[in-house]
Amino acid sequence: MNSHLVFVYGTLRKGEKYSYYLNEAECLGENCTIEGQLYDTGWGYPALVCESSKIPVRGELYRVTSEQLKELDKLEGYEENGTNNLYERITVKVTTENGEQGAIVYVMTSIKYHFNRIDGNDWILR
Repeated sequence: MNSHLVFVYGTLRKGEKYSYYLNEAECLGENCTIEGQLYDTGWGYPALVCESSKIPVRGELYRVTSEQLKELDKLEGYEENGTNNLYERITVKVTTENGEQGAIVYVMTSIKYHFNRIDGNDWILR
């Protein structure tokens, strides 16, 4: 069975609205970071942009099955080779307590003018 590492930073984190999507996934770290900038969309979920920031984005790292990844794709509005994706799926370097690992993350395809920067880069502490 294929597995994938996924970094989550918003509503998929423990205690958040869609955390149940990862109930059966293996949590590899709850205090992980990546480079980037979080924005509050105003729609109840964040947007991640791969841009430099002095403060790393906080999140969690999970090992998921291919089937679980398909479910995450649906939630995130991602379709492989899709032209109208809300989010794109990319691989980034995740810093964990045990070093660095490559993992999938969902990034917003375009930032809207009304999105507000989350200064602390932590969706839960916003």
